Amino acid sequence: MNLWNKVIGEMKRHDAILFVLDARCPLETRSEKLESIANKTKKPFWIIPNKVDLVPKEFADKTKEFFKENSKAVDVVHVSAKKYYGVNILRWSLRRILEKTVLKEKEKAYLIVVGYPNVGKSSIINMLARRSKAGVSPKPGFTRGKQWIRVSKKILISDTPGVVPIEKEEWKNILFPGENLESSALWLLSKIKNADGSNFHEVYGFDIKDVEESEALKLIGERFKFLKKGGEIDVNRAAKRLIDDWNRGKLSAWWL
Repeated sequence: MNLWNKVIGEMKRHDAILFVLDARCPLETRSEKLESIANKTKKPFWIIPNKVDLVPKEFADKTKEFFKENSKAVDVVHVSAKKYYGVNILRWSLRRILEKTVLKEKEKAYLIVVGYPNVGKSSIINMLARRSKAGVSPKPGFTRGKQWIRVSKKILISDTPGVVPIEKEEWKNILFPGENLESSALWLLSKIKNADGSNFHEVYGFDIKDVEESEALKLIGERFKFLKKGGEIDVNRAAKRLIDDWNRGKLSAWWL
């Protein structure tokens, strides 16, 4: 079974879905394909941009308005699993909407968290589980070994998140950098250069808008003294540093 079929199958077996996005680049980490499937199966779904601590409030508000107008999500809730921000808002939203939908016909609602790698799916599960991560008995019809974590008496969430296949090759190279680090870093720099805003200057000491992307990599190499034998700048190490900073959340930029 390929990854698409697996995540689609899991979505269909659950009562509701939490689609987790990266709050910095929500459209890049969105899967309209899976949202469409959720709509067809009439599954209520939430859009949860995570890592909201890495973007300004104005941008988060803009993102929320966009998804309310351009998706069929029952709600859009920004969170920061790292900072434990938004958990009460999300819990309240789940209870309020599920009581009007799934729980009108069923005794319990079973949820799944779905999203790209590195958006913080497991962190969202842990956040909702609070300190208690004790699993409950498996639900019949699901993969043996699947455990459920209580969000409330009537709402349970799977301890196993659904991994969305990465639809854009560029993001695959950022999240799972291979040999061609430089081209991946140049692509990321082009996105940051045209972003609504970033903390690039704070992290690297110069403005990305003032230089070409290739020159930016050299300046990053200079800043961190990434040198080859003979004093030549090691652009590959600079590219790796940039991508690592992005994946760790040290580097932030935001755009729709």
